[in-house]
Amino acid sequence: MFMTLTVLAALICGMFVASVTSTISALRRESEDHKLLMERHKAF
Repeated sequence: MFMTLTVLAALICGMFVASVTSTISALRRESEDHKLLMERHKAF
């Protein structure tokens, strides 16, 4: 019983970490795209 709960807790923690990592990656990508857009806008 304790082992099952430990495995489930580990899976939930792993999924949470993956979700946070994915979100941070998407935000960085969005920030880079925004910077590129602003640089192109300055050129015009």
